[in-house]
Amino acid sequence: MLLPQKDYDLLVIGECFVEFACESDIVKCDSFKKDIGGADLLTAAAAARLGSSVQLLSAVARDSFYGFIRDRLTSQGINIDHVTTCRQGFNGLYFTSSSHPESREYLIHHPGSAAKHIEPSMVYDDLIKNSKIVYASSELQSVSKDTRRTIFKAFHYAHCNNIMVAYDPNLRLHRWESLDDAKECLWSVLPLIDVIFISSPEESKALFGHDKPFEIIGFLWDRGVDIVVVKMGKEGCMVGHDKKIREFPVPDVSETFRSSTLVGSAFNGGYLHGIAIGCDAFESAGLANSAALYKGIKGGGVDSLPTSSDFKL
Repeated sequence: MLLPQKDYDLLVIGECFVEFACESDIVKCDSFKKDIGGADLLTAAAAARLGSSVQLLSAVARDSFYGFIRDRLTSQGINIDHVTTCRQGFNGLYFTSSSHPESREYLIHHPGSAAKHIEPSMVYDDLIKNSKIVYASSELQSVSKDTRRTIFKAFHYAHCNNIMVAYDPNLRLHRWESLDDAKECLWSVLPLIDVIFISSPEESKALFGHDKPFEIIGFLWDRGVDIVVVKMGKEGCMVGHDKKIREFPVPDVSETFRSSTLVGSAFNGGYLHGIAIGCDAFESAGLANSAALYKGIKGGGVDSLPTSSDFKL
């Protein structure tokens, strides 16, 4: 899949978090490892570490973590020219545990008020034109009406100018007033999306009423989505594109799977990197599976994401 030449492979629009990770139950643990986090940041970092040129549109509050967040972003090779500084407010914080590798344990301590400063005026023509792919998830849509408008504006401009739009519903009901609210945000951007990452069965059932990957792909094809990527956890993924459907199991490995935290974001970043370097919709799935598996085995923060040398890209 050959995309036009641009200054950047990927523009990610999302919220910045600080992650505190531990290896036992959160409430019982006395020691945590600090890193940047959040679904969108990990997607950006995964693509950047594999070799994609990535820029981030976000906001960082000038609290105690201000310098730490910016330094960690740039250390991953992410361009932060479009990360605005908020004089007031706080950056988002959350705690996560790897004590149960097959499940996720999150405790959102502070949803972050800095992200409320992400607004439509930050999106302008050249920012979108200079990217091969524009990506966002519902994580940012859940913050405010302004963040919803920001994503819609970016997606709409990209769609009208034949720039690929990628999206992950990433349904986390604790972030929404209701399921209907989350579905309204999804449906508002669905006509603009070229690539969608949807998890099965729980997420797809809640959002679309379908839990079988074949049904999900057909449902979204009928609504104009070109590439449908159904993430199936330990079963790998199924991809539908150009009237073809293929399933991609997770590679067999001997290493122990340590943590599922943000494995889906590593998958997304790996997939979008594949598209950016010219892989087709199916070739990119193998790279995405490998990136997600690598992150799960390493079980840490952004430094547990693979680099191009790990995959010999």
